[in-house]
Amino acid sequence: MKKFQLPLVMFLALAFITSVILINAAAYPKKSDAGEVKKFSSYGELKSYVERNTKLLARFGGMFLYSGDAIRASGMSERVFSQEAAPSSAPQTKARENGNFAADAPADFSTTNIQVAGVDEADLVKSDGSYLYVVSGKEVVILKAYPAKEAKILSKISFAGSPNEVFINKNRLVVFENQWSEPSVAIKVYDITNRAKPVLKRDVAFRGAYVNSRMIDDCVYVIANVPVNDYKPDGSGEEKIKLPEITANGRTRIIPAGEIHYFDYPDYSYQYTLVISFNTQNDSREISSKTFLTGTAQNIYASQSNIYLTGPKAPNVALYTQRLSDGLAKMLPAGVAGKIKGLSRLDPADQAPELEKIVNEYFNGLSDEQTMVWEEKIAKLTGKVQEEIRQEAGKTVVHKLAIANGSVEYQCAGEVPGHVLNQFSMDEHKGFFRVATTTERFVFGQGVSSRNNLYILDQNMQIAGSLQGLAPAERIYSARFMGDRAYLVTFRQIDPLFVVDLKDPYHPKVLGELKIPGYSDYLHPYDENHLIGIGKEVSLAPPPEPVPLPETIPLNMEGNRESDSVRPEIVPPPVPRVQGLKIAFFDVSNPARPKEISKYVVDQEGSDSLALRDHKAFLFSKTKRLLVLPVSYPLPVRIQDGARRIPYYQGWQGAYVFDVTLDNGIALRGKVSHPDDEIAPLRHAPGYGVKRSLYIDNVFYTVSDSLVKMNDLESLREINQIRLSGN
Repeated sequence: MKKFQLPLVMFLALAFITSVILINAAAYPKKSDAGEVKKFSSYGELKSYVERNTKLLARFGGMFLYSGDAIRASGMSERVFSQEAAPSSAPQTKARENGNFAADAPADFSTTNIQVAGVDEADLVKSDGSYLYVVSGKEVVILKAYPAKEAKILSKISFAGSPNEVFINKNRLVVFENQWSEPSVAIKVYDITNRAKPVLKRDVAFRGAYVNSRMIDDCVYVIANVPVNDYKPDGSGEEKIKLPEITANGRTRIIPAGEIHYFDYPDYSYQYTLVISFNTQNDSREISSKTFLTGTAQNIYASQSNIYLTGPKAPNVALYTQRLSDGLAKMLPAGVAGKIKGLSRLDPADQAPELEKIVNEYFNGLSDEQTMVWEEKIAKLTGKVQEEIRQEAGKTVVHKLAIANGSVEYQCAGEVPGHVLNQFSMDEHKGFFRVATTTERFVFGQGVSSRNNLYILDQNMQIAGSLQGLAPAERIYSARFMGDRAYLVTFRQIDPLFVVDLKDPYHPKVLGELKIPGYSDYLHPYDENHLIGIGKEVSLAPPPEPVPLPETIPLNMEGNRESDSVRPEIVPPPVPRVQGLKIAFFDVSNPARPKEISKYVVDQEGSDSLALRDHKAFLFSKTKRLLVLPVSYPLPVRIQDGARRIPYYQGWQGAYVFDVTLDNGIALRGKVSHPDDEIAPLRHAPGYGVKRSLYIDNVFYTVSDSLVKMNDLESLREINQIRLSGN
């Protein structure tokens, strides 16, 4: 008699859950319908809560493990971070009236490319118009940058770890340092009134990982992840639940369990999310912190009033275990159903093996024919539950925290179907939170479908309006919110640019779309009626040969194959071929008919730009007609080896400088590379890749790990260069 193995059927849905959870170990899976945020009453309650939920993962994870790319229904995306879009992008030219400039600075200089006016982002390089503050290897270098001919290094601050990013606020320098040996994070604030002699004024450290930060006025807000579990020092390999610690100026404070917020909904990759804030100008004011028991923070968005923590949702293993049990109890005879119902008193992690035992005992007494009937019934049940799990796992949850003058208060949470690409897929406008998502269905590694959506949430994070189902079988490559409009770029074979009207938040609508070859990874406002897009040019390769279907049909009435039948064929779609880096100029003055008015394609196959993945590498000034991107591409070179000439590849890397105007479109002004040779052998000069560019008055600065080069902004003639640490 056939022995029925329950896990192959009933645990299919549980395997699906587990795979999603394992893939999302570095995500932020919180459920919005978990009720209000709570606090633990004691360390014992915290310990019991974490151990109870992680036990579920241990139970199912050991039975069903799939590869990391097996199921992507969770919608996990790259770790990127977000802010709010101003109507025409936050300017990169710093005005003197905001007070964050050197006393002798010229009136015109660029700053970090941020998305929200008034919400600064930390970066590798900062400028106050007279000085540069540059992360270089294990140092932060302070340079006198203007006038360019007088440029020189004033001081270097050395670190045991690796400085990551910096803020500059008046006469204060904030440095974020990663110390990988722990791993731990240090935040150091220096008084730089005398740039030649920085003085450490504040030193904050904690074990964990730096996620991102924002600075609003004089206050810095830091998002970090701190592990919940810590291995015991006795070498046993056992873990213990550890409370987070923050050390400020040598004084360590353990955050008690009573100050740790949590959401009464199970999670499976617990971390503490710390939100730390401090005032850069007031040293006597203590740092403030809020701690949340979550998964790892994935994306953040910050306006001047709120911080949003986002990430994929984790299905509730206990809930779906119970649903399967209830479904089986309704299907099976009363005696068996009674035993199943009795399992409800057990911990969810212990229910599954007992459920398997009960059902197998019943099925082992059945014939093979009876067992097959039950297999079909249970398969329908598990299929229904699995679809519910898929829908839950494909959602993004958003937690809203109010911020003001350094204070942080939890507000509420919402959720939307789909996953968020990056920071530019989110926005806050007139009290509404707007977010663009892509919903994907991946089952055991096979992509089934994808759709793109835009949701508008009210102040209570409830969905007020939505557009769903845009560009089927494609996914969002870039998004930009500008006032009452949103612009979305999706891609599969061509690049549709959608223009969406958001004037009525309850009834958003598509105004128009443009279909062109290629795609844009980043959209930047030129003005309210024009956009700049950077991405890749794409051409469609000739379609492959048609693929005949198997010779299984058709058959005649006698069951024999028709001798004169024609075998049907599947014609594969054309395959898109990515070519060079592309800069596109869009006119959206008529939203019903957007058009591409100019483009520039770097005529080198494999050309790329850091700005496609990091918007801070993008420099733009409308008044200076200026657009700058770091660009790289491989170049074939032949070397002599005896009688043979062997090809190998070296790479060119540097800054492409463009003129951008409505009259003349996009035109290359010139190139600046740090290795002087046109064919820059970067494999021999790894520290000379241009990462950032900026300007002060009419001087153009390019920055790599090892060099700061100064050129005339118009002619690009070299003026000066300063070597940094040489890393």
